[in-house]
Amino acid sequence: MPNVETFERQTMDPAVRSLARIERLTDVIYGLSFLLILLQIDRPDPAVLLSSESLNRYLNDQLPSLGIYLTTFVLVGFYWQSHLFMASRFVRSDATHRWLQLGGLMGVALLPFVNDLLELMPLKSSIQVAYSLVLVQIGFFDLLTLVHGWRRPELLAEPLQVQHRWHLLFELALEPGVCLLSVGVSLFLSPAWWEWTFLMLLPGYGLLWWMDQKALKTPRIEDQSESISPK
Repeated sequence: MPNVETFERQTMDPAVRSLARIERLTDVIYGLSFLLILLQIDRPDPAVLLSSESLNRYLNDQLPSLGIYLTTFVLVGFYWQSHLFMASRFVRSDATHRWLQLGGLMGVALLPFVNDLLELMPLKSSIQVAYSLVLVQIGFFDLLTLVHGWRRPELLAEPLQVQHRWHLLFELALEPGVCLLSVGVSLFLSPAWWEWTFLMLLPGYGLLWWMDQKALKTPRIEDQSESISPK
């Protein structure tokens, strides 16, 4: 008997198969980016760490690198969550969709490079701007992908209601908006305040959580009103 998986692969719509391949590529690039950023942290030399004093000195020297890694991991983690939520809306892919996804993945692949520069010169304004613009690139192409899906509804699992569109648009625009704001802070205020700008993501995601909770309660209220209405 022929392999069922092979048969399904041969009979699958090419547009669906293209979407599956771009999703696998996305997983690989995100995973490699995280790994390369982690590998940029200096490994200790056992011959040097002979005393508790040298060990404490090594850990203190690595604190800036660990802080930058943690910041990058959290920011890209937010992007990854938004990307998953957006990608779950698609069931098919076309050429424009694939190119938009590759545009965002190019930013993800650049992250280890700009992260390394940031570790070397954390208070250099030009490096901070480059780091922020790479993050803007990731979110911008995800945003364009969503807009493309609205223009090509046959690519989506189901059409989005207007209120869901605004919610998803706000979620995908939050990270690049804050990153653009960080560019202004670094250029026109002070590079020392640059990384604090990203804390503005916290109230933004708090607002998104509140909107999600409100959206979950609304159908329950509507169902209850329908159940008690006279027939």
